[in-house]
Amino acid sequence: MGSLDTTCFEEDLAAVHETEEAARWKITKTADLEVTAAMSPKKALGESYHARLRWHRYPGLPSLKFLDPATGVQDNPRAWPQCGGFRPTTLDTCVMWTTEGHALHPEWANAPQTRFDPSGNALFRALNLLQHTLDYDYSGRFKG
Repeated sequence: MGSLDTTCFEEDLAAVHETEEAARWKITKTADLEVTAAMSPKKALGESYHARLRWHRYPGLPSLKFLDPATGVQDNPRAWPQCGGFRPTTLDTCVMWTTEGHALHPEWANAPQTRFDPSGNALFRALNLLQHTLDYDYSGRFKG
């Protein structure tokens, strides 16, 4: 990981904190290229999910995992929301904006609709895509 990655990430994180959307999120920087964000679906404001977004290179596609809020572990399927493309039983995601999704579908890297777009604030884009999924595709907490 280069210092340019860290600098770009820090600048994008500072910009995210200045947005109106950030008022819905509790964002904590947990490593050089990593944040956790506590988020709630708009139709279930009492439910909170702790998403960990981690980049290997920034900007790029993040890894997405949901953490157990009590223990911080990433291997509890009950910490996951039920949304299209989120797979709590395998603890991964099959969505076009994550590294896990692209690992499952390498063809996405070349398709104009699904390949990574390096323009703009990659952190803000990931947070907004996650929030949109929670707001419009949420069907409850995974019960396992």
